Amino acid sequence: MGLPSLIFLCDSIAAALFAHYGISHVPVPVRDMLIDPPPELQRDLSLTEVSFGEAIWLRLLGGQGSIFANSDLPEPERRYHMACALFTALCATAGGRAAGLPPVPNDEMKAQMDLFARRLLMAPQLLPEGWQGMAPAGLAQLCGVPQVVAETHLAQNTGRRV
Repeated sequence: MGLPSLIFLCDSIAAALFAHYGISHVPVPVRDMLIDPPPELQRDLSLTEVSFGEAIWLRLLGGQGSIFANSDLPEPERRYHMACALFTALCATAGGRAAGLPPVPNDEMKAQMDLFARRLLMAPQLLPEGWQGMAPAGLAQLCGVPQVVAETHLAQNTGRRV
């Protein structure tokens, strides 16, 4: 039997996070997830705000995993990059590997991080009815993501060219 698809894994992880944090609508509080990770991820996740780059996950010498996020970025960009880095962190955990998440690093990592961030921050089950017809700028504002992310999400989930 093969491994589940990456979309299925991303949606399953997002659903588990939504259940853990009681999230029922956008915007998804990704920063809160990193500040107060679920108990089983406390050694793998923490948040450190810096003033360089976008966001990156690293495992420090003592074994603690941390996402270093640029606090100088506009909020939509920072949220999106934190969600991308969260995916890297999840891929590096024993549970993530056992579930079938891809290894870190790999040649498709950027596309995989982008997919996870969109599935987390713009989860269809959290969006209002009719979201598929929204303008990209409105969807981006509603979800707290960059407009280009909303454009990609709409194109991939509706087939609509934006």
